[in-house]
Amino acid sequence: MGRRFVRSLKVFSFIFILTAVSGAIGFSPFSENASAAGGTAKGTIKYQDKTMEIKHAYLVKAPDTFEPSKIASTIILSPKDISKEIAACDSSMCATGLTEGMTVGKEDLGGTMRVVYWYVTNDGMTQYSGNDDLSTLVLTTDTADKMAGKLTVDITDAGGPKIDVEFDAPLVKEFKK
Repeated sequence: MGRRFVRSLKVFSFIFILTAVSGAIGFSPFSENASAAGGTAKGTIKYQDKTMEIKHAYLVKAPDTFEPSKIASTIILSPKDISKEIAACDSSMCATGLTEGMTVGKEDLGGTMRVVYWYVTNDGMTQYSGNDDLSTLVLTTDTADKMAGKLTVDITDAGGPKIDVEFDAPLVKEFKK
């Protein structure tokens, strides 16, 4: 009986110390949404007469709209923290339904991989979507749980936006639909 109590006490002590240390450094291994907070971003998107400063980045995954057997990764860039809104969503359509910000992904468009993006501002009233070659998106990290890099697009000559944003987007949610 004494040995079992000592072993239980050691396990309890380990868990207590792990929890205390984790709390002190701001991480909880027992938190259901430990990664719910998004990542960081810096840069601007200029379109027409508006300049949006991007500060937050999130990575979400969901089945591809056209090929549900494939998983699509979408980077969400935002001027404000929308982690609570994303956490409350039950579909990727909800998470990417911005009124201020941008979504970025990669798609196979007719056998050619392209960067696709959608920019929205003015409380959803002003929008611009486009695609560009992969050279505009330079990823320094491209793993299952994080995408980081830089997006640089300048199509102001054609009436489009100028995008210059660096981001570090952790995976915040995977959707089934």
